Amino acid sequence: MKQKLLALVCALALVVSLAGCVISTPDTVGSLGDYEISSGLYLLAQYDAYQKAADLASSDQDAANVKAFLKQTITVDSDSGETATVSDYVARKTLENLQTYAATELRFDELGGQLTAEEEQQADSYAQQLMDQYGDTYKANGIGLETVQHFERILLKSNDLLTLVYGNGGETPVSDADLTEHLENNMVELAYYVIPLYNTSTYAFADDDQKAQMLTLAQQAATAVNLASNESASEQVSALNAAAQAALPDIYAVLGSTPSDTNVQTELLGSSTLDSTFTQSGSADTIRNLAYGQAAAVQYSSYAMMLALRVDPLSVASLDDLRDQVITDMKTSELKTALSDYGASLENHLDTSAMNKLPMTKIVNK
Repeated sequence: MKQKLLALVCALALVVSLAGCVISTPDTVGSLGDYEISSGLYLLAQYDAYQKAADLASSDQDAANVKAFLKQTITVDSDSGETATVSDYVARKTLENLQTYAATELRFDELGGQLTAEEEQQADSYAQQLMDQYGDTYKANGIGLETVQHFERILLKSNDLLTLVYGNGGETPVSDADLTEHLENNMVELAYYVIPLYNTSTYAFADDDQKAQMLTLAQQAATAVNLASNESASEQVSALNAAAQAALPDIYAVLGSTPSDTNVQTELLGSSTLDSTFTQSGSADTIRNLAYGQAAAVQYSSYAMMLALRVDPLSVASLDDLRDQVITDMKTSELKTALSDYGASLENHLDTSAMNKLPMTKIVNK
């Protein structure tokens, strides 16, 4: 009887012990400086880091098999050939993400930033769109709507920091002279027509001979613009429009299609946008080297060409109207580096035991 009673006591003790050891999701995983990191934001940072690793996977690696992929090696710098195990890379990028989030919010508060009601509504609206589209994936990774809303606010604060730091009245404002120099030397205002290199009805793509024929006709239109003596930007754009309307029917006819009623478009492009848009060899440099009032025709991608005219951006808008866009083009990289350095300098009070309850092996990547 005594042995049975002892066994019962031991069993009860075991039940109590197990009940006290239930693993629950922590509310936070500690802090960086004075910035507390919620478990949801940690999981989002970790998931984003994993996606970056997946983007670096070779063709024979399967990022959907998370546990196996975490043990594999990826090349993290194609120039230097640097490699890392996926788990180490994800851990490093997760921390870097968290440091950037913390730095963004802390700097925003330091400079007296405050999101407007419209910005908060924008963040909530976009977060809901993301949940509507990717909600199953987010939820499978422990990421809820509140976390996505928080992240969208961080993105808006990062954008607002450009003005708080570099804008008029900012911490280190950029002078009008420096803005004008950057605008004139590093950005391109274009008036343009996009011409698809496929039949707009059948979607049959042009062959090389047809592309060459279409480009020749577009270049003839550009030459007509360049031969006209037009001083003002409006006159230059009118000349482009006239040349395009005359040339487009013949250009489209090469593929047996007809032009749409698209009007001339205008856009101010930064250097990085120019390079990412004009991907065909030499096309970005052709556009970049145009003088004000000069036109050119280029194939800018595998599926389209462009008849474009460069105009003086300050002839169509004031510097004040363009200030935010120029600052964004000029200072985004600098701000990113500053936030990275600031985040790395924050005292690390992250809780290892809490993070261990949110392991990267639990990531769902389908």
